[in-house]
Amino acid sequence: MGFECVRDMVGLPPEILMVPLVGHTWGHCGVAIQQQGSWLLHAGDAYFFRGELDGTNRSCPPGLRANQTMMEVDRRARLGNQQRLRELAAANRGTVEVFCAHDPVELSRRQSAVASEVMNDVR
Repeated sequence: MGFECVRDMVGLPPEILMVPLVGHTWGHCGVAIQQQGSWLLHAGDAYFFRGELDGTNRSCPPGLRANQTMMEVDRRARLGNQQRLRELAAANRGTVEVFCAHDPVELSRRQSAVASEVMNDVR
């Protein structure tokens, strides 16, 4: 899906992949998990706020933007990976969900989805 050097991890099923997202730190990666015909991509620290993935009306609170800029090791790579994540999310709505745990809304959404899946499995 446009990401180079994606790797499966020895000893884990092929449905779990490491996705290089260098820029925030050297070697920074996301984790992609294939589940029932779709993909879930935890983008780690590739972005901090859900508005950064909005392709038409990008936004990020100034404090978070400053923090990302201060901590980045490769600005060009970080911003390039954010752009690739935006493109991936826009082109694959319904089949790829990108999220980060820094954004409380995205984290809460994922936690609710997991809780719902667990309850469905229990029933």
